[in-house]
Amino acid sequence: METKFTEQESLTLISEMIKQARSNFKKGGGNSMVFFGVLVSVIAILNIILVLWNIYPNLSYSVWYLMIPGGIVGHLITKKVERESMVRTHLDAIISTTWKGYAYSIYIFLIVIFCIGFGKKMYDFFYLINPVILILLGLAEFVAAKVYRFKPYLYGAIIMWIGALACIAAMWGWEPTVIQFVILVFCMIFGFVVPGYKLNKLAKNS
Repeated sequence: METKFTEQESLTLISEMIKQARSNFKKGGGNSMVFFGVLVSVIAILNIILVLWNIYPNLSYSVWYLMIPGGIVGHLITKKVERESMVRTHLDAIISTTWKGYAYSIYIFLIVIFCIGFGKKMYDFFYLINPVILILLGLAEFVAAKVYRFKPYLYGAIIMWIGALACIAAMWGWEPTVIQFVILVFCMIFGFVVPGYKLNKLAKNS
């Protein structure tokens, strides 16, 4: 026998489904955040060491090519979590699309900034790389925080945005490139790794 719902009952059911979906954190859902946070932090620290110790100063930034194989590994980690997830909701699809949009935006931004920097020899534009990446990271985490109502994501977004402002302020300080990388490490650890770890812990407990 088909069950008929009133308008109020339908709204209540939808509300309950959204509430349940928000608490349905995938086991290992924070693995990619932890991985990328650690990867970026390690590469940034390595870049800082090469710059300060004057080891291959002109080639020190080439360590960021490690992000290519790292990105492939991170993608495989994300796909593994999605395959093993028992339930995939519309909210999960929204967040997945948000992160894909973030990745595409970063790729396009880097192409634009390198074309302008090297093509027009306007190398000061490279100081925008870290701040813009942090701003976009903050945006993606902010969306995830609002969708899932997960406060560590909100704190992570705030850390990213403050870090972006700090990167701009560092342009008038000592060794702005080094300071920007230090800020990047701080943001990735406390604004990315920590929320990812807390997400995994919450998913495991629930």
